[in-house]
Amino acid sequence: MLGLFFMDPIKVISHRHVVAKPRESFSALGAVWTPLQLHPDERGWFAEIWKADIPGKIVPRQISISKTIPGVIKAFHFHRKQEDIFIPLSGAFRIVLLQTKSPFEALSIWWNEGAEGALRIPADLAHGYRVEGVSEARMLYLTSETYSPQDEGRLDWDRDIEGFPWSERPVTGL
Repeated sequence: MLGLFFMDPIKVISHRHVVAKPRESFSALGAVWTPLQLHPDERGWFAEIWKADIPGKIVPRQISISKTIPGVIKAFHFHRKQEDIFIPLSGAFRIVLLQTKSPFEALSIWWNEGAEGALRIPADLAHGYRVEGVSEARMLYLTSETYSPQDEGRLDWDRDIEGFPWSERPVTGL
């Protein structure tokens, strides 16, 4: 890792898009998207987010939720030790992952309601999001550590990242 704060802007060399879809998993840049297994009935549906007996899962030390208004960008930060699990609950998100080591690759994950899932983000992978559309959005976070400012590094989304286009849209037309 280059350190907790970067002196020069990062130059993104590649940027891919993926649209989160129901029942489709994917992995990229060390992160893993796992769709939730929904158990529907006439009342709605039920899904398990975390179980202690599933191998490879993080043990949450903190669980948080945020509500964000449309157009807001919360990016970028990363952790030395902490792993995160993002669980979008409502609204529409563009979740962005960015490597903190060269070569600097980025991935945009486009999420809308109906594609329920969880994104596991490993330590040292910068991440953030923008709320898309016209509705507020909610995100649930499970983290492997309690919040510690000493574990967190930050990159300004509009200054420290060269070649990352927030205005770019995926080919799917989202």
